[in-house]
Amino acid sequence: MLHWDGWGVAQNRERALHLLQMAAEAGHRTAQHNLGVAYDNGYELVKSHNQAFRYFSLAARQGCRDSMYCLGSFYYLGEGVAQDYAKARYWYRKGAQLGQVESMADLGRCYQRGVGGRRNQRHALFWFTKAVEAGSVRATTWLGLEYTLKPTEDWAKARYWLEQAAEHQQSHAMYLLGIWAAEGWTGDEKIADALFWFEKAVQSGHNRAGLRLAELQGEQF
Repeated sequence: MLHWDGWGVAQNRERALHLLQMAAEAGHRTAQHNLGVAYDNGYELVKSHNQAFRYFSLAARQGCRDSMYCLGSFYYLGEGVAQDYAKARYWYRKGAQLGQVESMADLGRCYQRGVGGRRNQRHALFWFTKAVEAGSVRATTWLGLEYTLKPTEDWAKARYWLEQAAEHQQSHAMYLLGIWAAEGWTGDEKIADALFWFEKAVQSGHNRAGLRLAELQGEQF
């Protein structure tokens, strides 16, 4: 890694990769994870999801929680391996149990959507809450959304968490607040609020918010 970053030595990434390869083949889990990252992103190597999956697998089986998350994502997306939601959920759970924040968020999402198994609101709320407590802004949106769903419907908590996510520039939270206002989830429709949130979401790059904004502006016109 000194050669990779040029710390104390002349930067030489070819040499760095050679040493990482040696360390990885000798069983060093951090080297295996870093090689996985290099192959996944094409850092000084020909990009290869298959090779990335191989090295993430080696590191994950040695307890590397970040590699567990990467494996879960590979299985979820079907990159470097056949898509398998059950295995995605398995590896997200393994990472989450070791405190890997993004694993917590995506495991909660699996439970929320019933991906790789049954939908389970109790587990979704548990893992979203853990992820938020660990600093995941992304999970804040999904926690707010979960509180809009039955049987544990709690509109006050839903609004609190969605607004928290929106304050942290989470465009999907802005979009959901816009939908809430436009469709009157908890009462009358509030078109002015809907326009506000859809505009904020569009400014943050949310495409579907742009469509809803255009529809509302067309109706007003």
